[in-house]
Amino acid sequence: MLNATTKICCVIGDPVEHSLSPLIHNAAYRASGLNFAYVAFRVKDIGKAFDGIRGFGIRGASVTIPHKITAMKYLDALDDAAREIGAINTIVNNDGILKGYNTDYAAAMKALEEKVTIKGKKAVLVGAGGVGLPIAIGLKRKGAALVILDIVEDLAKSLAERVGAGGFGSSTDLSAIASAEILINATPVGMLPRTDESIVPKKLLHPKLTVFDVVYNPRETKLLKEAKAAGCNVVYGYRMFLLQAAEQFELFTGHKAPLAEMEKVLVKALKGGGHATSVDRR
Repeated sequence: MLNATTKICCVIGDPVEHSLSPLIHNAAYRASGLNFAYVAFRVKDIGKAFDGIRGFGIRGASVTIPHKITAMKYLDALDDAAREIGAINTIVNNDGILKGYNTDYAAAMKALEEKVTIKGKKAVLVGAGGVGLPIAIGLKRKGAALVILDIVEDLAKSLAERVGAGGFGSSTDLSAIASAEILINATPVGMLPRTDESIVPKKLLHPKLTVFDVVYNPRETKLLKEAKAAGCNVVYGYRMFLLQAAEQFELFTGHKAPLAEMEKVLVKALKGGGHATSVDRR
């Protein structure tokens, strides 16, 4: 029950109307018996939002587009992952001291490692934008032989140089997938409402490939359906969303996340046509 001692957490971004974060965080608070509540705030002026977080004593905030980078200048401290990546998705307020974290990096690697060992594998990452950045850093840290592709080849080159990837190129040429063992789609291709699209022609999919699609709505994208049909191992995008939210929960509350309960409500929402579309639509 909401009262004067309820601790408030939130997601801030623009837009946030279709965010699934309040659903799963509030389910986690209920399951854990915690006097917390989680709400969504549409924020255009990020500086004023930080005044509100401090002024109202908001315990924690998830940060989504377009504020993941601009929010950093208002923070008092950063964790190592956020500093290396150059973007945050989480803020924790400790008595007015705001520290930024990036839980996307660890969540992506956990989701992938549930299905495959990364070290020594050839990985092709399609998408060099904000979602691809922490994944690229994670893959290199885990010892993958990484190739980065993007429709804007200069973006792929820039990210490859930043993380020390072994190759880069345009996503108009996906031939590198033929010899890859891991494929990650870090683009919005295939998400609602354009669910009949895939970034990868199915002829390039092969049984030695593990395919990870960061798009989580629909739960099973065209890419993942075709990957399963080709005998590939598949990693659902909702697992990354779930795991980054679970880490946020633990940072906000100091309690272990009730992962099973969070997954249950998330999967139910996605089956029911939930509207959030990609890892950045928290």
